[in-house]
Amino acid sequence: MRPMMLELSAFGPYAGKVTIPMEQLGTQGLYLITGDTGAGKTTIFDAICFALYGEASGPNRDVNMFRSKYADPETPTEVKLIFTHGGKEYCVTRNPEYMRPAKRGDGWTKQVAEAQLDLPDGSVITKVNAVTDEIKKMLGIDKNQFSQIAMLAQGDFLKLLLASTEDRIKIFRNLFKTEKYLDLQKSIEQSQKELYGRVQDGKKSVNQYIGGIMADADDVLSIDVEHAQKGEMTTADVLSLMEKLIAQDQQQKSALDQEQESIRTELEQINTRIGAAETIQKAKDAIAADREKLALEEPKLTTLQADLEEKKAALAKKEDLNRQASAIEAELLEYETLSRLETEISETQNELQKLEADLLQAEQSQGKKSADLQFLQEEQEKYQDVGAELVKWESTRDKAVEEESALNELKKSFLTYRKAEEKLAAAQQNYQSVSDNFNQLNAYYESLDQAFRDGQAGILASRLEEGMKCPVCGSTSHPQLAHLSDSVPTEEELKKAKTHADKARENRDTCAQDISGQVKALETMKEQMQKDCLKLLSCEELEHAESELGGKQLEIKDQKQSAENAIKELQKNSARKQEIEDLIPQLKQEVENLGSKMDQARISMATAKTKLEEKSQQSESLKKKLSFASAEEAKKAQQDRLSQAKQLQDAFDVATEALAKQNETITQLKAQIEGNEKIVKDTAGANLETEREKKAEWDEKLSDCINRGKTVNGRLDSNQKTKGNIEKQAANISNLETRLQWMRALDDTANGKLSGKDKIKLETYIQMTYFDRIIRRANLRLLKMTGGQYELIRLKEANNAKSQSGLDLGVIDHTNGSQRSVKTLSGGESFMASLSLALGLSDEVQSSSGGIRIETMFVDEGFGSLDPEALDMAYSALAGLTEGDRLVGIISHVADLKERIDRQIVVKKTKSGGSEIDMVI
Repeated sequence: MRPMMLELSAFGPYAGKVTIPMEQLGTQGLYLITGDTGAGKTTIFDAICFALYGEASGPNRDVNMFRSKYADPETPTEVKLIFTHGGKEYCVTRNPEYMRPAKRGDGWTKQVAEAQLDLPDGSVITKVNAVTDEIKKMLGIDKNQFSQIAMLAQGDFLKLLLASTEDRIKIFRNLFKTEKYLDLQKSIEQSQKELYGRVQDGKKSVNQYIGGIMADADDVLSIDVEHAQKGEMTTADVLSLMEKLIAQDQQQKSALDQEQESIRTELEQINTRIGAAETIQKAKDAIAADREKLALEEPKLTTLQADLEEKKAALAKKEDLNRQASAIEAELLEYETLSRLETEISETQNELQKLEADLLQAEQSQGKKSADLQFLQEEQEKYQDVGAELVKWESTRDKAVEEESALNELKKSFLTYRKAEEKLAAAQQNYQSVSDNFNQLNAYYESLDQAFRDGQAGILASRLEEGMKCPVCGSTSHPQLAHLSDSVPTEEELKKAKTHADKARENRDTCAQDISGQVKALETMKEQMQKDCLKLLSCEELEHAESELGGKQLEIKDQKQSAENAIKELQKNSARKQEIEDLIPQLKQEVENLGSKMDQARISMATAKTKLEEKSQQSESLKKKLSFASAEEAKKAQQDRLSQAKQLQDAFDVATEALAKQNETITQLKAQIEGNEKIVKDTAGANLETEREKKAEWDEKLSDCINRGKTVNGRLDSNQKTKGNIEKQAANISNLETRLQWMRALDDTANGKLSGKDKIKLETYIQMTYFDRIIRRANLRLLKMTGGQYELIRLKEANNAKSQSGLDLGVIDHTNGSQRSVKTLSGGESFMASLSLALGLSDEVQSSSGGIRIETMFVDEGFGSLDPEALDMAYSALAGLTEGDRLVGIISHVADLKERIDRQIVVKKTKSGGSEIDMVI
C-alpha cells in the first residue's frame, strides 16, 4: 500500500482544505515531516489511519476530536486518500460524526459518520463498516497490525521495549491472534476443576451412603458401624463390614420364616375346630327360626285359596267387554273418512281466503306500479342533454390537465436552470484557481529555464580568455562575461518543472472546455424556456415568468377542479338516466303480468266455492250414521273396555301366582329344618370358647414374628442397596481420580504451574517463537545503530518465582560481555533499542500476515535524544529500510535530519490559528 494523495478538510489544526501530493515524494528513500510543535505533524498520520480504518493512529486521540476548531461552520470535515495497492489505484473518502449548521433554520444538526471507497473497476462501496471491512480484506491487516507495521507512533517504541511479560502477552495476543491458545489453557484448567469437583462430590455421596448403614442396636457389629459413619474406616473395610451385616440378617430372616410357617400350621388346625363348632351352633339357631316362620306362613295358605276362587268368578265378564271393543274397532274407519272431509273443507276455505287476498294485493300493486311508471317517464325527460354536457366538461378538464403538466415541467426546468447556473459559477471559480496554479508553476518553470540558460552561459564564460573566439557570437573581445551562479538547476529539475507546468496548462484547458460546454448548454436551455414561457405565460423574460408561474399553476388547478366537480355530477345524472331507461320496460311488463294474474285469481275462486259446497254436504250425511261424535270419543270408549278386561285377567294371574309362591315358601322351610337337624345329628363338636382363646394366643405370636421379620427385611434391603451404591460410586471415583491425575498434569503444563520449572503458559510459549524472530530482526538494526555494542536477548527466567516468564527482555553489552535489563539503557540507547524492536515487530507482523507488502512506513519522533554518532547509525539503519521499493517518512525537529533529508513536508502554524503545509521536493 502506497499513499499517492492526501486531502484534509477542517481536520484537526487544518481549518480549510489542504492537499498533500504524496506521489511527489517518490517511491523510495526517506522524507521528513517537520514543523512547529503542535502544528499538526502527527495529524497527517491520524488522517491516513482514519481514512483507511476510521480510527486515529494513537490510543490517546479520539475520532470525535478531529473536527477543526479553526474551521468555518460551513466547511465539512473529511479526509480523502488516494493510494495504490497491487498496481491498482483506490480512493477512500471518510468523515467523522460532528455537529454542523442545519440546512433549514438557524440551529445545528448532527452530521453522521460516512465513508466511500472507489474501486479500480468503477464500482463504489458505501457505509462506514462496509468500507472498513473491504480495506481490511484488501490489505490483509487490521488497524492494530497496520499501526505496528506502517505507523510507529510516539511513545509506542519505549512501551514495547519496557513492557513486562504480562503486558507483552496482551500485545502479541492482538497482533499474532494467539487467543485460541489462551482459550485452550482456560478450557484445560476448567476441565481439571470440574473433574476435581466430581471426585469430591463422589466422596460426599459415599459418605452419605455410609451414614445410611443399618444395624441392630444390640448387635456387636453396631460398634463398627459407628466407626464407619465417623469416617474411621476405609471404603474396602466398610464393604467388608456390610457383607457381615447382610449375611447375619439373611440367617435371621431364614429362621423367622420357619417360625412363621410353624405358627400358621397350628392356626389352621384351631380354625378348623372353631369352624365345626360354629357350624353346629348356626344349624340349631336356623332350626328354631324356621319353625317360627312355618307357624306364621301355613295359615296364609287358606286365605290365598279363597281369593283365587273369587277372581276366577269375575273373569267371566272379560269376553263381553272384548266384543264391545271389537264393534267399536269396525266403526273407526268411518271416522277417518269424516276427518278427511273436514280437512278438505278447511283447506278449501283457506285456499279461497288466500285467492281473495292475492287478488286484492295484485290490484293494489298494479295501481302503484302504474304510478311509478308515469313518474319515471316524466323524470326521463329531464336528462335528455346530459351526454353532450359531459363531453363538453371532459374536454375542458383534459385541456387543464395538459396545461398543468406543461407548467410543472416548466417549473422543473427553472430548478434545473438554476442548478446549472450554480454549477457554472463553481466551475468558473475552480477555473480561476486552476489558472492561478498554472501561472505559478509556469512562472516557476520559466525562472528555472532562465536560470538554466544563465548557468550554461556562465559555464561558457568561465572557459573564455581574452582573444579566444566566443562559440556563441564569435567575438574575441569579452568585456562583460556572464557570471556562474551557485544555484543552477539541473536538467532533470528543469524537465520536472516543465512537466508540472504542462500538466497544469492541460488541467486549465480542460476546465476552460468544460466551462464552454456548460455555457452553451445553459444558453440552449434558456432559449427553450423562453419559448415555453411565451406559450404558457405570454412573456419571454425569465425572471418575470418565474414569478408568474405559481399564480398560473393555481389558476389552472382551480379550472381543473371545477371541471372535475361538474363531470362528477354529470356522471351521476348519466348513470341515473341509464337506470331509468332500464326500469321503464321492466315496469310496463310487470303491470301487464299483474293483469293476467288477477284474471287467473278470479277463475280459481269460482272453482274453490263449488268444491266447498260438495264437501260440506258429504260431511253432514256421514255424521248422522256414527255412534260417537268423533273418532277420539270412539277410541276412548274402546280403550276403556279393553282396560277393564285386562284388569280382570291381571287380578286372576296375581292371585294364582301368590298361592303358588306361598306353597313354595312352606315347602322350603320344611326342607331347611330337616337339613339342619341332620347336620346337628351327624357333626362332632368342640368347645367354641376354648378354641377361640387358643386362636387369639397364636395370632399374637404370628404378629410378633411378622413384625420382627419386617425389621430384618427392611434392614437387609437397605444395606444391600447401600452396598451396591457404595461399590458403584467407588468404581466411578477411581476412574475420575485416574483422569484427574493426568488432567492436573496437563493443566500444570499448559498454565505454567509445574513445580521447579519456569512459569511459561502455552500461549506464552507460542508467543516466544514470534518474540525470538522479532528479536533476531531487531538485532540486525540495533547492532548497526550501536556499532555492534548492544544486542537484545530474551531472558529465560522471570524476576521472581511467582511471576510469569518467557517474554522478558534483556540486553547484552558486547564491550564487556555483560547481560543486563533493558531498563538500564540511557535515553538515546533506549530509543535505538525500542526503534529496532518496533521495526523488528513491524517486519514480523508483516511476514506473519501472509507476506503483506506495505510500501510506505512512518516513524514518529525520538531522534532528539541521540548524539551525532548515534544519529548517524540510526539514520543508516532507517535508510536501510528503504531498500527495494519502500518510502519511509520521519517526524522530527532534529536540525541535522533537516539537512540530511531533502524531501520534506513542512507544517506551519498560521496567524489565524490553523495550520498549512509546504512541500519541499
